[in-house]
Amino acid sequence: MKAAVFLEAGAPLSLEDVELLPLGPRDVRVRIGATALCHTDVAIRAGHHSYGAPLIMGHEACGLVEAVGAAVSGIVPGDRVISSTAPSCGHCANCTGGHPNICVLSASVRDVPRARRADGTIAPGLFGLGSFAEAMIVDQASVVPVRTALPDSWLALIGCGVTTGLGAVLNRACVPVGGAVAVIGCGAVGLAAIQGARLAGAANIVGIDPRAARRQQALALGAANVFDPADGDVAARVIDATGGADTVIDAVGNPATVRQAFAMARRSGEVIIVGMPARDAHYDFEAWPFFLSEKRISSSLFGTADIRRDFPRYVRLAESGKLDLQSLVSTTMTLDEVNNGLDALGCGNVVRAVIVQSGAG
Repeated sequence: MKAAVFLEAGAPLSLEDVELLPLGPRDVRVRIGATALCHTDVAIRAGHHSYGAPLIMGHEACGLVEAVGAAVSGIVPGDRVISSTAPSCGHCANCTGGHPNICVLSASVRDVPRARRADGTIAPGLFGLGSFAEAMIVDQASVVPVRTALPDSWLALIGCGVTTGLGAVLNRACVPVGGAVAVIGCGAVGLAAIQGARLAGAANIVGIDPRAARRQQALALGAANVFDPADGDVAARVIDATGGADTVIDAVGNPATVRQAFAMARRSGEVIIVGMPARDAHYDFEAWPFFLSEKRISSSLFGTADIRRDFPRYVRLAESGKLDLQSLVSTTMTLDEVNNGLDALGCGNVVRAVIVQSGAG
C-alpha cells in the first residue's frame, strides 16, 4: 500500500509502497477514508519537532475497520472509526482518574512498528497512527467507533484539531454564561474554540489572527470582533472590546502570544494554552503583577478530552448543525498531493486540507 513517510527534516515526505505488519492482539486495521493535514505535520516535516525516522505521517483520520486482533473488544470489522491523537485505554490510573487524555499508553503506542518499507526497514506511525496512507494498524485505544452519515472529510477533523479547540473550552475553561472569550490564532483549532465559546454561552467572542480570510471566518462562526495582531496593541483592543476576557484561548502557544493572552485576560480571568510551543521555549511573567491579578494560566492537551464521551458528542453537535465542520475543510486532495498540501497549510493559505481516498466522502 502507499504511504507518506518522513525521512529527514526539511525534505518532502517520501511517497512509498509499504507493507503493513501482522495484527497484534489489541490491534485494529483501518482503511483510511479521509485524513486531515495538521500544523503538527508541518512542524515535524520542517524539523521543529522530532519523533524519529522513518515515520509514517498523519494523525487526524476517519476510516472503516477491516480487521481486529484477538483481544480487541467493542470494535468489529465494518465499524466506522475516528482516530485519536491521544489514546485512551480506559483502565490506567489517568483514565480512571478523570484524565484519559494523558493515558499511560500515549508514549508506548508511538514506538510500535507498523509497516515494512521496500528496503526492509520498519516504520511506526506518528502518534501510533500513521494516517497518511491507504490503511493503518493502530492500538484499539486509538480509535473510537461512531455511527453517522456525516462525510469522512468532516469527521477526520475531530481526531485532532476540532477536539483540541472545542474541548479546551467545553472541558477545561470556566466560561461564564454571557462572558467574554478571546481566541488567539484562528486556524482549525482556534475556529473550533470560537464555536466552543458560542456553545458555552459566551456573549462576546473575539478572534485574533493576522490573516484576513481567517478573521472573516471567525466572524461567520460566532466572533463578535476580530483583530489583526499587527495592527496596534492587540491586548488593549481586546480589553476595549470586552473589558478584559474571562477566558483567553491561545491556539499558537509561543511566548509572545502567551504574554498577549495574559495581558488581555481580566483580573481573575484564565489563560489556556493549546498551541504547541517549541521544545526550548520558556514562558516568563512578572511575578508581582501575576500575584496581584489572580489570573489562572494552564494548558489543555488534546482538549482535555475523554474521547469515548467527546467524539460521539461532537458528532451529534455536527449533525444538529450546532458545530460547523464543513467550513473548516478548505480543500480536498489525493495522497499524492500531500507535500503540496503541507506547503499550503504552512503558508496559512488553508485552514485544513483533507486527503480523501477514492470513494470516500
